[in-house]
Amino acid sequence: MVGASPQNSRFAKLIDLAKSNDSEQRRILLRECTDIFFQTAGGRNTRESALLDDVLRIVAAEMQESVLSELSNTFASTPDAPAGLIRDLAIRSFEIAAPILLHSPALDEQTLLQVVNHQSQEHIKAVAQRPIVSENLSEAIVNRGDDHALDALVRNEGARLTRPVMEVAVDRAQRNTALHEAVVTRRDLPLDLLNEMYFTVEKQLRQTIMERNAAVDPATLDAALAKARNRVRKSVGESNAEARAARIFIQAKKNTGDLNARLLVSLYREAKQTHFLYGLAEMTQVDQDTAADILQRQDIDALAMICRAANIERPLFVTIAVMCCGDDDAMARAEEFGRMYNAVPIEAAQRAIRFFKVRKTSAAAL
Repeated sequence: MVGASPQNSRFAKLIDLAKSNDSEQRRILLRECTDIFFQTAGGRNTRESALLDDVLRIVAAEMQESVLSELSNTFASTPDAPAGLIRDLAIRSFEIAAPILLHSPALDEQTLLQVVNHQSQEHIKAVAQRPIVSENLSEAIVNRGDDHALDALVRNEGARLTRPVMEVAVDRAQRNTALHEAVVTRRDLPLDLLNEMYFTVEKQLRQTIMERNAAVDPATLDAALAKARNRVRKSVGESNAEARAARIFIQAKKNTGDLNARLLVSLYREAKQTHFLYGLAEMTQVDQDTAADILQRQDIDALAMICRAANIERPLFVTIAVMCCGDDDAMARAEEFGRMYNAVPIEAAQRAIRFFKVRKTSAAAL
């Protein structure tokens, strides 16, 4: 029960001010409540804290955005901030909610989930940048957030990401180059998922992947390969007659020992593009999707890596590169292609290619 102490008198004054409809009086009340909150920190009882929260919520509900923005910044970093007020501010416009969403330790997970599920993409991205993001919250952000929110989440080392969330991040990164750096540099990204990004990212990030591969022991690599089998993607295009004929042809050449780089060159020159694609995939032990993507993007670095890992001789690699990436100046770049081939460490290439060999082998078994 509130007695006659000065502090209790101030709380009684709040009740009187709350009844006023005068905007200036309510502004005074808001400042008074805020001052009392910080001045009585650690000395309020439960009833007084609840009263402050109620009054703050009632008055804030009718205040201008500029006032609410100031209020949001005032309480954003306060651990024992009025819970009701904080929840109300978190669902206001982004300009008001941002400091609360980014920093407030007083926000409960249920409110954060409601924000992610019902507020704007700006709100979601702010939640993704909080110092700690739980697994449940991360899953909600991935399900509801756009790629900007996903980028913020993956970059946040304080975000706990489940494997399914990381799989979604990898899948979306393969369609959006803006996500490449965040995904590849994520320190706890599983090794098998990291290697799925190899042929998608640019040269600098490929080096990051190679360095991480080189740093793991054989047991860790084998464990990652086992997980890779669960991420198999079926090859596309095998339902049409041309693809079936190409696969049969390449398998026959493999069985007789006639599948080699010279055959690939002949197939390409004969305009048997599907046969060439299946032959390249078989020789380099990557799946047809990966091989087709490398050729479509004219990705010489990636082509050099898979050919180096397959021990395709340098002159034949250069010939294939000139044919497949045949811009007007392709012949003039032949020497450059050869240098790119030599620059690929064969052991590192073979370690990386193991993941794609697993994927190809598993797909063939489906």
